[in-house]
Amino acid sequence: MKYKKLVIICLSSLPFLFTLNGDFVFDDSEAVVKNKDVTSESWTDPFYHDFWGADIKSDLSHKSYRPLTILSYRLDYLLAKRMSAFDFKTTNLILCHILCCLLVWKVFETILNDENCTSLSQNEGTNEKSSVQDDRSKEWWTDTAFLSTLLFAVHPVHVEAVSGVVGRADLLAAITFFIAFLSYNKSLTTYKCSNLFLLATVIFAGISMLCKENGVTVLGFCIVFEVATTFKIKKTESRHSKTVSIDNITIGSIFRIIIIILSIIGLLYARWLVMGGTRPEFKPTDNPAAFATTYLAKIATYNYIYAINLVLFIWPQWLCYDWSMGCIQLIEKVLDVRMVLIYVMYLYGVYLLEAIFRNAKNHKSTKRAMLLAASLIVIPFLPASNVFYPVGFVIAERILYIPSAGYCLLIGIGLKKLLHRRSQIVCKIGVSMFLMLLLIFAMRSWQRSKDWQNEYSLFISGLAVCPANAKVHYNVAKVADAKHQTEWALAEYKEAIRLYPEYYQAMNNLANLLKNQKQYDEAENFLRLAVKHKEDFPAAWMNLGILLATTHRFEESELAYKTALGHRKKYPDCYYNLGNLYLELNKTEDAIDSWFQAINQNPKHVLAWTNLMALMDNTGQIDRALKIIPNALKELPEAPSINFAIANMYGKINRYGEAETHFIKAIKLFNKEVKAIHYANLGVLYHRWKKYSMAEEMYKNALKIDPTFKTALANLASLHKLKNT
Repeated sequence: MKYKKLVIICLSSLPFLFTLNGDFVFDDSEAVVKNKDVTSESWTDPFYHDFWGADIKSDLSHKSYRPLTILSYRLDYLLAKRMSAFDFKTTNLILCHILCCLLVWKVFETILNDENCTSLSQNEGTNEKSSVQDDRSKEWWTDTAFLSTLLFAVHPVHVEAVSGVVGRADLLAAITFFIAFLSYNKSLTTYKCSNLFLLATVIFAGISMLCKENGVTVLGFCIVFEVATTFKIKKTESRHSKTVSIDNITIGSIFRIIIIILSIIGLLYARWLVMGGTRPEFKPTDNPAAFATTYLAKIATYNYIYAINLVLFIWPQWLCYDWSMGCIQLIEKVLDVRMVLIYVMYLYGVYLLEAIFRNAKNHKSTKRAMLLAASLIVIPFLPASNVFYPVGFVIAERILYIPSAGYCLLIGIGLKKLLHRRSQIVCKIGVSMFLMLLLIFAMRSWQRSKDWQNEYSLFISGLAVCPANAKVHYNVAKVADAKHQTEWALAEYKEAIRLYPEYYQAMNNLANLLKNQKQYDEAENFLRLAVKHKEDFPAAWMNLGILLATTHRFEESELAYKTALGHRKKYPDCYYNLGNLYLELNKTEDAIDSWFQAINQNPKHVLAWTNLMALMDNTGQIDRALKIIPNALKELPEAPSINFAIANMYGKINRYGEAETHFIKAIKLFNKEVKAIHYANLGVLYHRWKKYSMAEEMYKNALKIDPTFKTALANLASLHKLKNT
């Protein structure tokens, strides 16, 4: 038993080690890094907000209510005392995935345990506990639960859940899902505390639901487990007919099923109330099939998506972080070749059901295990199936984390049946093939975890799987731009717009790149096209204002800024840029007011503070500036530009000691980004302070950075002349 546990722990960790040295990627930025619920001092805010930090009852909310997952992020943040991707991902791997694999092992043993077929009715009224078959004597290659768990531990479809910090929602939901199931099994096999374990099942199901929505499906799986474990189908034949009846129905079974059904209704109703009685609104780009105009396109495409999910279980080669937009085209014709995959899926489903329910030599426990394995695939997947309501994605590998357990168990059962054959050659071939599958899956997980190390490799990997997905090209363009590969970024943005002509975010970003290349006319065309497709797009309006100001169309620029502020009241960057426009127009007070607005909305807006103090300094409003210095230092004590601006002001009013302190601090904070002017201004301070040797040293430091810096050259010449007189 001990070595098996060690093997599970090793296999569930080794293929994913690459991810630990990675960055926050993709959705991690919005859900974790920028989510104020993770870093705020309040422990209750996550219960009023959605997964992304927005008000859960807002019409704009995604309605993904996962407060316990957010609280786990908060614990990570407090323990690490920083926003560390390594710490967050280590928690995902060690405290979540490895623990989940050990729980899955126990769940598989529970499902495969023949003694569980014994009805509770045989124990009710006695103090005896159900006997548990001892499997420790079995060899490892005949231990179906162990082998199935190994497959689960290394399955590549889990990489997204383990490597992406956002995937913790699925990991936590899975852990509590399996704990709830094990608790329900205890309610069947333990007489004295049966109701306590039943209550624990409902509680853990609720906890699972607060980690991720699909956690509540454990209660549906418990009902199937109850029926498969307790009820017995009895067939009787007479000369004229055959009858099928269900025996062994006890009051305890009926009670448990009723409690579970009522719990499902109660939890779903509570979830509906939390959402404010409204469903989330998604866009056609999120889930194109949900907006299909014909029933054929909608139903056929949904079924094709189910088939693709099964393919990801069987051969997880085509893994992609985002399957939206054009990744899967709608099936609009019956003769579409992709319909073949749908037919194959349903043929297999029929064959599986026939194998479960037919009169054959299969042992009843094997049939029951097959039924439960199939149920474990289907039931947790139902919330993502678009059957009850449309979801905001096409395919998401994270949501396959729990269903994959059912698939792995089916493979294990199949291997067991193969090994029961008398031929040793067949047994050896079967074990060898299974070990080869484990190796292939582990290597694929290792490779895929490298893709999840950073956004560059992740987004590039998406091109190979979904080249028709406009969002993939958009994300590639962003990382290319971040790496200053401008031509590549321009090409990828244009490809994204070609694939999706209404992609206003891509138009906005492309316009910014073109503006930086001084291609103003083309940039303006894309910005105006962006606001045409989405009139209430404040970022595009602000960027249009910046572009118009650059081309000296100041009145149009002011109108664009005010339009942006009309669509977004709290927009500090826009107020900052509006202040810059007013400065250009010599409207000093309007500029100051705009920068104050930016600071009020974002007290840590460095550029607004810097420009505000510089303007007050240049316009002789030193007394006014001195009043805001304490607030600036309180909010941004380590901002080099703030310290530099303060040093300049203190220098002008002959507060040399304070000026020197802030100059030196600013230069240290600028570090490699220090410029000639920073040393030159400190030199001027020493010059006026009559510390000539130190002034000379600073001027020389400035000239080392920029030998042509005129101010330093002139002041150094003046200093030498002063020394010679």
